[in-house]
Amino acid sequence: MASYYDDHSLEDPFKARKKTNNSYGGSSFNPDLSHFMPREETESTSSSPSSRSPSASGPDVGDFRRLAEMFGAFREREEPLGDEAHQEFLDNLITQLMDEAGASGKHGPPPAAKSFIRDLPFVPQKDLKRDEACIICNENFQENDSKAGVTKLPCKHHFDRECIVPWLELHNNCPACRAEVPSDDPEWNRKRREAELAKYAAEAEIDQDWMYS
Repeated sequence: MASYYDDHSLEDPFKARKKTNNSYGGSSFNPDLSHFMPREETESTSSSPSSRSPSASGPDVGDFRRLAEMFGAFREREEPLGDEAHQEFLDNLITQLMDEAGASGKHGPPPAAKSFIRDLPFVPQKDLKRDEACIICNENFQENDSKAGVTKLPCKHHFDRECIVPWLELHNNCPACRAEVPSDDPEWNRKRREAELAKYAAEAEIDQDWMYS
């Protein structure tokens, strides 16, 4: 599948960087996620707009681009391993993020609710399969020494918290199956209520037709 850069005849910045910088060639890559993590999970004391997390000021174009770069680094690391399916998955996420950045974040789903992100459950190692890996970074949970730990979404997909929180700060859905999670966005909640009412009305009409048929 062609990437965002191929479709737009642009040079892939992640591949270009690889030619001059091999800093991601090791067995482990830990990007700086302090910009994305909720304020209570960071020790940053800066009050400048550029250092505030999306949970404090709302996502902007830079947030989408930074997350695309983070996923690009994961994809770059995957290339020598030959996992084409995972590379394509990351490429699709990067394409979406770049498109959203181009639209100034006005298109696409809203961020997940702050309370939902704050209350993400911690999954103990004993509840994880030995060969299970994070869907985003593809690192084995048993070998990952991240202090942030592992979490899961209501759809049952598991992720490193360091990987899924930045995504949820910008999208109220699972990056794997697109199942939605709660959002604080008023417009999204209004449309969801309208959809639920329409569904109930349709079901009631079907039940009524069945009774009198």
